[in-house]
Amino acid sequence: MFVDCRCGARNSAFNPACVACKAPIVEDTRRKAARTPSLASFVEGAVVGRFKLTRALGSGNLGRVFVAESDQGDRVALKALHPHLLSSEDARARFVREARALREVRHPAIGGLIDAHEHDGVPVLVLELVEGVSLRQHLDTHGAMPAPMAQRVLLQMTEALHALHRAGWVHRDVKPENVMLVSPEPSAPVVRLLDFGLVRALVPSSSLDARTAAGVFVGSLAYSAPEQLLSGEIGPAVDWWALGVVAYELLTGARPFHGATRRDIAAQVLAASPPPMAGVPAALERAVRTLLAADAKDRPSYESIRRGWVDVG
Repeated sequence: MFVDCRCGARNSAFNPACVACKAPIVEDTRRKAARTPSLASFVEGAVVGRFKLTRALGSGNLGRVFVAESDQGDRVALKALHPHLLSSEDARARFVREARALREVRHPAIGGLIDAHEHDGVPVLVLELVEGVSLRQHLDTHGAMPAPMAQRVLLQMTEALHALHRAGWVHRDVKPENVMLVSPEPSAPVVRLLDFGLVRALVPSSSLDARTAAGVFVGSLAYSAPEQLLSGEIGPAVDWWALGVVAYELLTGARPFHGATRRDIAAQVLAASPPPMAGVPAALERAVRTLLAADAKDRPSYESIRRGWVDVG
């Protein structure tokens, strides 16, 4: 994915600014309109770049994901932009943001980016293949986690989010569906944070980063902080709120905010008063509830969150 700057230099769309004149990167919408994507290229058995698609893996906010394999036997996850989003400038911008964030953030608990390019006019991400079950699948099968196991999972998620925030990004879609449990061993669980399709730069550096501005809700309602619902300032605190919702669910087996309608769920989120966590140690419940403070300013810092998972119990 390349962008021609007004100065004449060609840049990767993942660059925040031109390598020659340092101007913010702005996509040429006329060039985009001239693309003629071939959707037939993305079916099982098709060859995309140096990889052959072996099976469909799933679907996320922005794209379809396939397991793919190279001639050398390397297995990866290949993500292609959804067909119905190919004409969407916003979707393409989000795809670029996802690739840029993953290139800037390397952490053991984050699924890594291997490559990013276009194939037949369709944006493609080649990602580390992370195999296992999602936290959602684990919860559906086993119910609540034992507290020590949950704490180890939450500690890894905390470290991953901290790495993302330090690099200048916010995830905005932390939920059990987007966390893969690679090893379910209770004494040593291993997780990976995935699906960065809604990632946003904390400090916009280009028109790509500025899109999806205030006033437009994105995310998963039951895991969205009050400020997301109210179109307020979006920062690391929204990810810490979502971590609190996930923590509550891992420890109790139920979501803290639910309802028959989206309005019911939103009302509960804005009230920020989840039910007591029956059977959960009091100190651990306090650690979770601090993350669910209605005011973003009242939520704890990374250091305090980390201590909550390490010191409790």
